[in-house]
Amino acid sequence: METTSFAEIDALVRDGKVVMSADDGTVVAAVQDALRAGRSVTFYLSRAQAAAVKAWYWTPRRVENRGMEPVSREERERITSELGIKDIGPAHSNRITCACGAQYGAFEFIEQGIAEHGRQTVDAVLDLEHAYVLRVNPVTPAVCSVCRTTVIVGHEYDMASRYGCSRSEGTVAL
Repeated sequence: METTSFAEIDALVRDGKVVMSADDGTVVAAVQDALRAGRSVTFYLSRAQAAAVKAWYWTPRRVENRGMEPVSREERERITSELGIKDIGPAHSNRITCACGAQYGAFEFIEQGIAEHGRQTVDAVLDLEHAYVLRVNPVTPAVCSVCRTTVIVGHEYDMASRYGCSRSEGTVAL
């Protein structure tokens, strides 16, 4: 490991973050534990770890219950043309409906991400080559782009095999 890697780890720990190194089975078990316990955690997983978690989590029943579906080519093109984000490639998302009737899906999620974190951050996540960011029970709520209210039903997604969200049964962001 290069000394710069240790400097980056030290900076993360200084800022109150935890860096964990373990075998794949231990990491997957930590993700499963967080989901089962309803904890809010962000994991930075290897592709193999992410694939193992997704294979365990996204059962056909859960996919159906959560309304997960492929993000259409049209929505991906809209993300590129209106938000200036490169094609996110194959992605899955559920679509949730706000009380005002507006839909919240992949486009609105990325639009909210740009508004809250900036285009550079969104681009940086989508440019990851080796890491998969998995948000477990995130506390950041979906915000309707039409009426600006919090959408209580949880949005879940798997974007370009680089960024995903999983929720425990019954958890919502508030």
